[in-house]
Amino acid sequence: MVANTETQSRRGRLRKLIAGAGGLVAAGLSLGYSMYERRESELVPVVEARETIDAGRWQVALESASIIALMPNGLKVTLGKRAIALEMRLENASAESSNIYGDLIKVDNIKDAPRPTFFLDRDRDLLGDLQPVMPETITAVWELPADAPVPSSLDLSVQGEAFRPRDNLYAAPGWFPKGPVAKVVLPLSVGASAGGAP
Repeated sequence: MVANTETQSRRGRLRKLIAGAGGLVAAGLSLGYSMYERRESELVPVVEARETIDAGRWQVALESASIIALMPNGLKVTLGKRAIALEMRLENASAESSNIYGDLIKVDNIKDAPRPTFFLDRDRDLLGDLQPVMPETITAVWELPADAPVPSSLDLSVQGEAFRPRDNLYAAPGWFPKGPVAKVVLPLSVGASAGGAP
């Protein structure tokens, strides 16, 4: 009976030791991963305006940014909102037409910035599918609350995608997010770009 109690006590201590070691390993892995992510984010290059950025599926050059009163299609900005327009060149570098560009550009210095709406400059209409190897001039527009603070320049990050011939889930080919590949800082002017007026 005493031997049995002692064996159970040893097993209990061994379980606690293993659980503690597992916790330390998990904490170490978590710390290592967060340090790796931080280092990766610090390595994202800062690119000049109008310089072409290779974002995998997309080739993009961010050109200028402004506060606008009219949308690129000539309509007024939504009542109670203000709009920021980003003019850029965009090319689909993949082999198929695509409209998966909604998360391509992120505004890092405007809190809770929504996804932008994209307009094709040549016909002043909403952008649909972009055909492969046909660069287009595009305007991306963010509508923000009218009282939202707006910085004097936009800190933008371009999100990349990588092609994999086989993914882990379906063993099928596809484009997958790989995080920011470049950062661009553009002064934010007030003017008539994208069809708007101050």
